[in-house]
Amino acid sequence: MTSPTRRIVLAAGTALVALATLTGCAAAGEAASDEAAAQSTSPATRTETPQQAEARRQAAAASAKAQQEAAAEAEAKRQAEEAAKRDPATYEQLTERDFALIAKNPNAAVGRKVVVYGRVTQFDAATGLGQFLARTSPFVPDSVYDYDQNTLIVGDSASLIQDVVEGDLVTMHAEVLGSFSYDTQAGGNTTVPKLQVNLIEVTGSA
Repeated sequence: MTSPTRRIVLAAGTALVALATLTGCAAAGEAASDEAAAQSTSPATRTETPQQAEARRQAAAASAKAQQEAAAEAEAKRQAEEAAKRDPATYEQLTERDFALIAKNPNAAVGRKVVVYGRVTQFDAATGLGQFLARTSPFVPDSVYDYDQNTLIVGDSASLIQDVVEGDLVTMHAEVLGSFSYDTQAGGNTTVPKLQVNLIEVTGSA
């Protein structure tokens, strides 16, 4: 049978062991925290040499310069395309056959820049201010009623066509956008070529 004195000594020893264990855990936790903090510190802040700092600065400067050059190139390209849109010399003068092929399959001619002539047949609240319907031709016919092809004309901007009205005869430098389907007033549906006009001149009225 263990004496009271020995039980007290054993209890004290057990307490010391527990305390030592807790102290060791706390120390280990603090060491882990210190290590994590050290790892979270930026290597550039912790170990970067002057040569490495200079190399990083030069790389950042080169990247910024490349981005500026790319932006300048994109802007120059945009300006060149805009200038080309306003240059009549960049548009094709179509033959009757070319025009017939575009009218037959406008989607195959997307992007072509062409000269077309037309008579505005509808430009009202139904079409809106940015587009109109016209009968078009690859040349100026003898009669204002010989513009055969029904065509949807979209203005490059609403201001470009703001002075155009129904009945106007127009010369247009336009880009083929594809085909367009719409419901007719008679209750049917029709598909026509869709052109974006970039230059337009009113030459008369019908």
